[in-house]
Amino acid sequence: MSKKRNQLNRRAVMRPRMLVMAVLSAMPLLHATVTQAAPFDISNVPLYLGGTLDPNLMYIHDDSGSMYWSFLPDNASSNSVLATSSSANLQYYNPTATYLPPVDHNGDSLGDASFTAAWFDGYDLASRASNVVNLSTSFRATWAYAGSWIGGAQPAYYHQYSPPRTNCTTVAEMVSTNTNCYVKVVVPTAQQQNFANWYSYYRTRVYSAKAGISRAFATLGEGIRVGYGRINDGTSDTIDGKSVPVIQRGVRAFSGTSRQQFFDWLFAAPASGSTPLRRSLDAAGKYFDNDNAVGPWSTTPGVSGGEHLSCRKSFTILMTDGYWNGSASGPALANNDGTSGPSHSGPDDPSYTYSAVSPFTDTYSGTLADVAMYYWKNDLSSLDNRVKPTPLDPAFWQHMSTYAIGFGLAGAVDPDAAFDAITSGATITWGNPSGTASIPAKIDDLLHAGVNSRGGYFSANNPTEFSDALAKTLAAISDATSTASAAVANSTRLDGNTMVYQAKFDSGDWTGELLGYKLDTTTGLLGTADPKKASEGIDAHGARKLFTWRTDAGKGIVFDWDELSGAQQADLGSKAMVNYLRGDKSNEGTGATKFRIRNSALGDIVNSTATFVGTQDFGYGTASGLTASERDSYKTRRADGSYKSRTQMLYFGANDGILHAVQANDLKEVFGYVPNILFSGGHLAALADKDYTHRYYVDGSPRAADARVGGAWRTVLVGSTGAGGRAYFAMDVEDAPSFDKSKVLWEFTEPDVGSALGQASIVRTESGNWVALFGNGYNSDGHTARLFILDLQTGAKLAELDTEVGTDASPNGLSTPLAVDSDLNGNADLVYAGDMYGNLWKFDLSGSNSSQWKIAYKSGPNPMPLFKAEDSGGKAQPITAKPQAARFASRGKPEIIVYFGTGKFFEVGDQGAVSDPQTLYGVVDECITDTSGSCGTASVAEVRRSNLVEQTINVEAYNVPFGSFTSDIRLISDNPITPSHKGFFIDLISPVKGLQGERIVVEPVVSEDRVEFISMIPNPDPCGEGGESWFFALNPTTGGQTKFSPFDLNKDGDFSDKEFYNDGSKDVPVNGRRHPGGIVNGPPAGPKDCEFVTDSGGNLSCEKKETAASGRRSWRQIR
Repeated sequence: MSKKRNQLNRRAVMRPRMLVMAVLSAMPLLHATVTQAAPFDISNVPLYLGGTLDPNLMYIHDDSGSMYWSFLPDNASSNSVLATSSSANLQYYNPTATYLPPVDHNGDSLGDASFTAAWFDGYDLASRASNVVNLSTSFRATWAYAGSWIGGAQPAYYHQYSPPRTNCTTVAEMVSTNTNCYVKVVVPTAQQQNFANWYSYYRTRVYSAKAGISRAFATLGEGIRVGYGRINDGTSDTIDGKSVPVIQRGVRAFSGTSRQQFFDWLFAAPASGSTPLRRSLDAAGKYFDNDNAVGPWSTTPGVSGGEHLSCRKSFTILMTDGYWNGSASGPALANNDGTSGPSHSGPDDPSYTYSAVSPFTDTYSGTLADVAMYYWKNDLSSLDNRVKPTPLDPAFWQHMSTYAIGFGLAGAVDPDAAFDAITSGATITWGNPSGTASIPAKIDDLLHAGVNSRGGYFSANNPTEFSDALAKTLAAISDATSTASAAVANSTRLDGNTMVYQAKFDSGDWTGELLGYKLDTTTGLLGTADPKKASEGIDAHGARKLFTWRTDAGKGIVFDWDELSGAQQADLGSKAMVNYLRGDKSNEGTGATKFRIRNSALGDIVNSTATFVGTQDFGYGTASGLTASERDSYKTRRADGSYKSRTQMLYFGANDGILHAVQANDLKEVFGYVPNILFSGGHLAALADKDYTHRYYVDGSPRAADARVGGAWRTVLVGSTGAGGRAYFAMDVEDAPSFDKSKVLWEFTEPDVGSALGQASIVRTESGNWVALFGNGYNSDGHTARLFILDLQTGAKLAELDTEVGTDASPNGLSTPLAVDSDLNGNADLVYAGDMYGNLWKFDLSGSNSSQWKIAYKSGPNPMPLFKAEDSGGKAQPITAKPQAARFASRGKPEIIVYFGTGKFFEVGDQGAVSDPQTLYGVVDECITDTSGSCGTASVAEVRRSNLVEQTINVEAYNVPFGSFTSDIRLISDNPITPSHKGFFIDLISPVKGLQGERIVVEPVVSEDRVEFISMIPNPDPCGEGGESWFFALNPTTGGQTKFSPFDLNKDGDFSDKEFYNDGSKDVPVNGRRHPGGIVNGPPAGPKDCEFVTDSGGNLSCEKKETAASGRRSWRQIR
């Protein structure tokens, strides 16, 4: 059958009023077979996370004698004035600092000290009460060791640097070493509690360290394995199968008894001895260089029988207050950073050889940096090399990264410059740290160790700095970021303001992040500037503009305790709970009355793809289906200066219970919305539970579009709770900075709305109604697949079109619908959507009023689908992703081809489903318009698998070279389509691996010369990034080969026959390519010559496309 494409000009193709009205659906949590026992068991965590993979962390504590000193830095003066002022002695009491008590393994405070009976050692929990000091009468400032004092017993005091004073008036005199510049202050009543806490918990270096370490490690969740040791423990013990000094316990899950033991060990740690840092770091490396069955690579270290995981990361934190000394020997002490090699390779054919270049190399042997380099560049296990590299750390073999923490230390090399040199290659000159002298080069050797091992370094000058920096280090180590939502761009053109946005989440503590990257205007790739971060743009809890909905009043309200209804207050329980949900951290902790500790106020962003709202043209200024006044007013609005300059925004849902609205340029939060449906059953309050188990809250993808509301043009947003609830909500976002509670339009839920996994569409119908339409999702009370159509302004239900397919025993649900403007007049007249039974439904909205809207096809009184997806054995294939469509002319009349794939990936167990073959389809709808009335009959509607031409995956080849690059590829058949065919299909069966559970859970993308599908193959292996994806780029009418190369496989920008591959008889285009990462989470976004995709490994990568000159451009717009 010869099909000729409608001659739609490029301008019309890019306008949303053409064929496809509703663009950019969510990536729902999607699915794979129809034999379904009620209800749907929707997973509350991302399925691709697989098993847990907690990193190893070895903490090495400095227990040297200098840690008992009460002065900082080492050369601080012992003069009785200077020694008792924080201006000269950083360790002494600072009246501007707040000294919080340390915390135990539960995060509970060790208690405030008493000013009149202050503990001499607040960490000696068993006997501290027997050794107390009355600070109001008997305070003596300690100095180097117990019994070493500054001054006699007297009321507690400090000296404050406060020039000008007598003999402290000139610039030359006003220096911190001039004792005349100080005034003695007896601790006033208001400061006595703070001073007592300092005395008992912070007055020595070791005390300050214990306080900071306890508070930092208290924020650490259970998603990490912690071991520990002391630098002066020289006895070699067998730890997890390896005889090593220093290490006192191997890595264990940081929970329960093991967590308590760490804090008990920390509080009891002594301070006596030298500073053998090289021996200590070497001991940590030897511990990790261990393939023993009970070693650190096992899932059960210390106990045999565990599984060794090849992608586990390992870190060491080395904390010290001084310059290293002592002897050390062995291969780790050679000039390892000055010697190139060795080489490494991995199972996916990566390779790496260390090169002795700056900023790593020096000419010295026996340094701490050499030890760090040895255990970074050498493979510490015989396991496959499957550690995930990062931009900072390219190592994919088992290795150790070192974080060096200095306490009151300063070297000669700038740490930022040293770490920047890892990517820039700038020259860093390292001094010689050898010898016994205390020289800056030894401090730089700590920094050098962090650089060599691609870890980190910081030096803190006060307890607050120390605790904060250590907490950030622990967060970086425990980071387990991933992404399940698609990339979003603010433009399809590349200019100086083009940005790409990526949402991520950390499954260790279920925090989230939205990153904004500015693109390089020359390359179209990510720029070099650090990305913007939404987590950094959230105001203090009292200043945030948060709103919700009151069902009893039928209006929006401020999310504040005093405005909540009685039922809402009862669900949350207290004003403190409301403040916590607004971001207040003051009540966080692990005590009986405390709330869950959060590392960020921004919750995890999993399946919610952000929507961008700028000044997009929706084409209504020229839409013939609108009245002349509507068209003119739309053009007038768009020409208005205030509209042109309005704040560009991003909207996304997070599982902190909030739909977030942030400025697109800097990601600063403008307002947020908490759906009322989340109050029910205490689900919202569960976010504060210390034993919080992850669930979804606002996990749906919002949709925004221009529409007429209240007689005026506005931008309206419709959002959903996703798997977090059974509700949709709408708001007027025309002017986001002035958003208030009156702009919340409605929130809708009813029994036949299930989990709102899909995305709504915002359209004008032929009847003149502006509506929001959506599928009812899964687990509705009625269990059938239904299309809901609501009045956009009021949320009133205009229609509920029930397919009548589904039962209690075998429930059904409708996925995200596609609204189509078949006659290109600006109004939606057709809707296509799939269900769990494999039915592709067509809904007819062409009627002049809502009572005429209907399911397009019937057999007698029974609704009939356009097509039923079944595999070759007749088993139904679920359709859970939004379809797409394109219009063609054939047999003398217009036709639509509807493109969709089958499979699901949102129920528990879906990640292991491999036995049911899934399929991608292109199905012809011959009845765009019906002048005879025959299009409503079942005989016309009936399209079966036997009516479609079958294309196949003929070749699947791996590591195929194209120029200097390699790709995994697929070749597709080119079977001809005939007049009797009503479309095409391809079964997702690998010719090499057979059935793998491959499925389609992402909407296709239709371009002028191709249709693109993205498949996914789940893999529960914790080292497998959750699975993999294949890109398909197919002939849009046949589903077979294109006539050109759709992929730039050799990266020369030509898309020529150089990217063809021989199928056994001739060179043909490559129409399938495996994504070199995890599962791709949604359609690409951004400028067309470089569209960005995200995957489950947290990667953001560019997919090159031809430029506009080739005539190959996508219809899809990001909005």
